[in-house]
Amino acid sequence: MYKILGYSLFLPFIGFYSFILGPILKLVLLPGGMLLFLLILGPTDFMAHIRAAYPQLKNSQKEDKAVTSP
Repeated sequence: MYKILGYSLFLPFIGFYSFILGPILKLVLLPGGMLLFLLILGPTDFMAHIRAAYPQLKNSQKEDKAVTSP
């Protein structure tokens, strides 16, 4: 009996978090975290770290090809 009650409470919560609350949190927390890093580091250091994290951004200015892995 307790197992059925547990599943009836657990499964809707997992569905709600996965399909509704999870994407909303990603839309709010990821840009907010990046903005916090921008405020802490300053614009020049922030962009230097972003370019170091994503090396394909350096090549996008020189050539207009998609970066693919071999």
